Amino acid sequence: MNNVLIVGGTRFLGLAIAEAFLRKGGFRVCEMNRGTRPGMEGLEKSFHCDKNDREAFAQVLKDRPWDVIIDTILNDADLEFVIGTLKSDVGHFIHTGSIGVYGDARHIPAPEWLPMSELESDEEVVFNQKLRQDQILLRACLEKRFPASILRMSNVYGRGDIPLDGWGGRNPEYFRKLLRGEVMEVPENGRALLQPGHVADLGRAFLLCAERPESIGQVYNICGETSLMLKDYIRLVAKTLDAPAPVFEFLDRDTLMQRRPELSRHGLDFVCQHMCSDIRKAEAQLSWRPEIPLEAGLRDNFAWMKEKDLLSSK
Repeated sequence: MNNVLIVGGTRFLGLAIAEAFLRKGGFRVCEMNRGTRPGMEGLEKSFHCDKNDREAFAQVLKDRPWDVIIDTILNDADLEFVIGTLKSDVGHFIHTGSIGVYGDARHIPAPEWLPMSELESDEEVVFNQKLRQDQILLRACLEKRFPASILRMSNVYGRGDIPLDGWGGRNPEYFRKLLRGEVMEVPENGRALLQPGHVADLGRAFLLCAERPESIGQVYNICGETSLMLKDYIRLVAKTLDAPAPVFEFLDRDTLMQRRPELSRHGLDFVCQHMCSDIRKAEAQLSWRPEIPLEAGLRDNFAWMKEKDLLSSK
């Protein structure tokens, strides 16, 4: 049986990845977390370790020969540490990237071959830190034969977390506003493209990648099948919530931030750029494709929010 370590495996995407491996069978699945949440049933072992404790982290990495290590939380400095610690002593390292690296892409839907070196300013790449992580791994793969793959995720939704709101955050109050029928402020013209991906579909992609050694050295876009404009996403969310059809007020980002200083400018920038990518490479090489329709997935996501009392008036 293959040994699998999920770094950050106790919530949302990490849980979905673990569930995909356990459902398939034939894997000893372990996860590493800080000990703030219990691990799921069926795991071989849970390592309680803060990734910033380098000595303890190194012990986890050396605990056994890892056939697969999946990273859902590591930053660029963490990746440099992992590469230096493991060298090539891992079968397959799979990193959670982001389609945010495509920034203000000149090619829609964005393919994996889009030259990232041309998009290095904060004005064009909201997720510059994710771009640096990809560059570190691809360089290590090329120069040090570090066996890495990168799965670039879209904005993830599904049971276990609040879906993306129209301001680039995950605030339940946004959805309560929709339910109350309030006028919804929309950044810019609301025409930026989004491509939400269901957490179960995305989790399954990691299993398929791990089962294919030919995926080492490759980058794959792993997103939903449906791409839609921000304003249409908000309309779909309202429909799924059985909320009134939203009335929009379009505001530039600076004005919206002045009116609502609690918002994240990073989030606003995110939902004002096209986040739309080409998934044909993953379909062809990993035999992966999204299975959960966006409306059905959102409906289940909001059912979970109701179960957690996140949609009632506060």
